[in-house]
Amino acid sequence: MKFFHLLFISLLLSTAVSAQQFLTREGSLSFDAGSPLEDIMAETKSATAVYDAATGKIGVQVLMTSFNFKRALMQEHFNENYVESVKYPKASFKGFYTDGFAQGELTMHGVTKSVQVPAVLAETKDGMEFKTTFKVNLSEYDVSIPKTVSDKIDPYATITVFCVMKKRP
Repeated sequence: MKFFHLLFISLLLSTAVSAQQFLTREGSLSFDAGSPLEDIMAETKSATAVYDAATGKIGVQVLMTSFNFKRALMQEHFNENYVESVKYPKASFKGFYTDGFAQGELTMHGVTKSVQVPAVLAETKDGMEFKTTFKVNLSEYDVSIPKTVSDKIDPYATITVFCVMKKRP
């Protein structure tokens, strides 16, 4: 009898914990590294985001090849020459959300840096909504910009993340 009682309690606890986790595989992540001479913008709608309300932990991950550009040649250059998607297929953020900030480790192009960015995490009727916009110094992540195109590419890319996460089943 004690065994069944313990099993029931553990099932209740695991349900309570999972009810506090939120997830999406359809998050929107965009970046803008354009200049007055060139529009260099891309977006993906396949970022994965996870939030644990009990701990405040949040994570966002994106496949670099999932970004869509207006021009195919720009997309090819992005993946082959700049972010080297074959060698570094993902970018990710792992950290915590507290008091209007996401703070943690941002990994891109094989480089991990501690970051703290302003963010909004709000409860909605269907789950949680996460939004942030921040700038990344590309050289800090070993993304080199050749001098021949340096006037067309902003060395500080603006990253925008928007994720609507639903309760994890």
